[in-house]
Amino acid sequence: MSYYLIDFSKKNNDFNFDNIIIGKKIKLDKDNCKYYLYYQNEQTETPNEIYIKLPKIRLIYNISNYKYDRLSIPIYPNWELSNSFISWIHNFETNIQNCFSTNKIKREFISIISKKNIINFIGGYIAENVKITSNIDDKKITLNDFKINGQIEIVLKLSYIWANNIKYGLSSSIYQIKYHGPPEQLEINFIDPEPPIKSIILTKPIHSLNCKQNTDTIINKNQEQIVNQQISSKIIPSLKDLQKAIKSLKPVEDN
Repeated sequence: MSYYLIDFSKKNNDFNFDNIIIGKKIKLDKDNCKYYLYYQNEQTETPNEIYIKLPKIRLIYNISNYKYDRLSIPIYPNWELSNSFISWIHNFETNIQNCFSTNKIKREFISIISKKNIINFIGGYIAENVKITSNIDDKKITLNDFKINGQIEIVLKLSYIWANNIKYGLSSSIYQIKYHGPPEQLEINFIDPEPPIKSIILTKPIHSLNCKQNTDTIINKNQEQIVNQQISSKIIPSLKDLQKAIKSLKPVEDN
C-alpha cells in the first residue's frame, strides 16, 4: 500500500501525528522550497502518501468558476463530522508549525482553511483530469454540472509543505470528487409512484396442428377409451338367459 487514508466520513480514525514523516528540504529555486509529507503507521512498513476523505458537503455556491487551478469549497453545513474535520486540520497545522518553530527564518503560516462570512472553506489545487463520479446515470459529469443544493464527497491529498522567504503552509490537491445530484436533477417523482416492473414468463413453444390432425387425434383417443371400457367391464348373464340359451340348442345327429 502506497497511501494512508484518513476518513472523516466516519466518527473515529486511528491517526497519530507522531507517525508523520517530514522529508528533507527540496529547493525549487532561490526563494522557494518544499518538504514532502508521509505517514508511517509501523516502523517496518514503507512511508505512505497522505489522503483525507472529507465528510459529505452540501453545495451553496457555484464552484465551477475557479481561478488559477485552485478550488475553494465551503464546508457546509456545520455538524458533528464537519466540525471534527475542521478541528483536526487546525490541530494538524499547529503540529506542523511546532516542527518549524526553531527555524531561523520567521515566516507566516497559511492555512488550507479560510473563513468568509462565518463559513469555513477548504482549498486545494485541482487538475483538469481530476477523477469525478456521480449518482447520475448515463452522463459524464464535470464541475459545470454541479448544482446548488447538490452534495459532494471529496478526497484531498496532502502532498508537502511549501515555503518561501515570508510564508509557508500545506499543499493540498483534490484527488477525487463524487457528486450527488439534487432531486430535480435526478428527476425524482415524489407524487406518482414508479410503474411496477412487469415480469416476463417464458413458456415452451406450442407446435400448431392442422384441423384434420386435431380431429383425428380426438376421435382416436375416444375410440381407445371406449374399447378399454368394454374390455375392463365384466358381463354376468342372468338365470333366465341361461335357460333360454339351453332350449335353443339343437340335438347332435349321429351319422
